[in-house]
Amino acid sequence: MSLKIRKLPGLFLCVCMFALAGCGLFGLPMAAQQGGGLTAPTVQSQVGDKSIVPSATALTVEITNFCNGQAQTNYGWLVQFCDGSLSLSNLPVTLTSTMAAASQQGQKAWCYANQWTNAANQLSVPKDTSGNPIIPALANCPSGIAPAPVSAPSGASAAKS
Repeated sequence: MSLKIRKLPGLFLCVCMFALAGCGLFGLPMAAQQGGGLTAPTVQSQVGDKSIVPSATALTVEITNFCNGQAQTNYGWLVQFCDGSLSLSNLPVTLTSTMAAASQQGQKAWCYANQWTNAANQLSVPKDTSGNPIIPALANCPSGIAPAPVSAPSGASAAKS
């Protein structure tokens, strides 16, 4: 009897391992690779290595943690889009191609869902003393020196670091 009880945890572990393997390791889709074996897709392979979620938080992280000048430019465009200064058709193609959801949800709903505005539809990004949106400054650049500040299409100022 005691031998059967001692084998139960090992059997349970094996059953769990097979169940997880059958799900593709916690539900991640697996793909066969040439030469045998399986690979799990990476985020980059699914959305592309140049894709950034156009939320205020994601762009701020890209700007301040990864010295991403394009994210800084996009931030300026999206501030104008969400304050109502620009329509979706006025945004550069690089942004409109990633913002199909904005046309489906509507401008106000999209801006709120992506943390650009609050529930009262007011910009929820940092502002200077005059009330103008502040574009985060580039930081953590590989050379230690940020490229020249990018000015937003709105003329909003870049933050000083």
